[in-house]
Amino acid sequence: MSMALRPRWTRSRRALAATAGLAAALAVGGVVTASPASADTNCELGYHCVFYLGYDSARHLYYNSDPNFTNDQFDNVRYGTSGQNQYVNDNIYSASNHTSTSYYSRYYLNINYTGGMLFCVKPGSEIEDLAAAVPSSSLSLTTSNPGGCY
Repeated sequence: MSMALRPRWTRSRRALAATAGLAAALAVGGVVTASPASADTNCELGYHCVFYLGYDSARHLYYNSDPNFTNDQFDNVRYGTSGQNQYVNDNIYSASNHTSTSYYSRYYLNINYTGGMLFCVKPGSEIEDLAAAVPSSSLSLTTSNPGGCY
């Protein structure tokens, strides 16, 4: 290889590397830019939330399944105080599933996941203002899709 060709080859290689680096930086920048928009939700990432009324009311956050809502209260008032300290049991009007994994939120009529499933919420979905307070008493998280989920 002659010395005259070597600088051109080196320049081409550097230009390719710079272009690849710029593309990677733009891709990462795009992801970072998109993050705040995807974070705009009524429930923190990784949680299953229930609301006393709509999303502007008191809520309760669940990270895991809960077989008994009778002692749970709408104690998180980040978006509103309506329903603050009311019991979750039989008082759910809205629900949100902000998991990035495949966990479905399954709500049951009675404690210990009995009495039949009332409704479920898919990962990344939510339902606001159910027709009436859902008489739900327990939450089970599952990776299997039970079908008919919001």
